[in-house]
Amino acid sequence: MDNDTKKALFSALKETWHKMNSQFDLYAKAVGVNFTTIIILQFLYEATEIYTQKDICEKLGLPKQLVNAIIKSFWEQGFVKLKEAKDRRNKDILITDKGKEYAVSVLKPLEDAESAAWDNFTDEELTAFVRVLEKYVVSFERELKELK
Repeated sequence: MDNDTKKALFSALKETWHKMNSQFDLYAKAVGVNFTTIIILQFLYEATEIYTQKDICEKLGLPKQLVNAIIKSFWEQGFVKLKEAKDRRNKDILITDKGKEYAVSVLKPLEDAESAAWDNFTDEELTAFVRVLEKYVVSFERELKELK
C-alpha cells in the first residue's frame, strides 16, 4: 500500500474515531452530564477491583483535576464512598448501591445502543475488528515508547 493511501486511511480512522466520541458526548449531554463523567461512571460501574483516583487517571488517561472534580461530585451525590487506601495519600473509590442504580439508569440505554450497533455485524467481522484494533493499540504503544 502506498503512503498516500495509508495517510488517507489513517485520516478516515481519526475522523471515524472523532465521530464515535462525538456520539458519546451527545448522549452524555442528553442525560445531563459530560463525556468524561460517562467514561468514569462506566469505569467504576464495570470495575472488578477497587481503584483510587490515581488509578483512574492512569487507566483512562485523564487529568487529575478533572477526575477529582467528577469523583467529588459523585461523592456529594452519594454515588461513591471513599475509603482510606493502603497508601494513605490515596483513597479507594467504591461505588454505592445508589451509584449503581444511577449508573444503570445512565449506562443501560447507551449499552443497548452499542449492542444494537454490534448486531449489524457478523461474528467474524466483530472478531476481526477487535483483533485489528488491539493490534493497532499494541503497535501504537510500542511506537510511543520509542519516542521517549
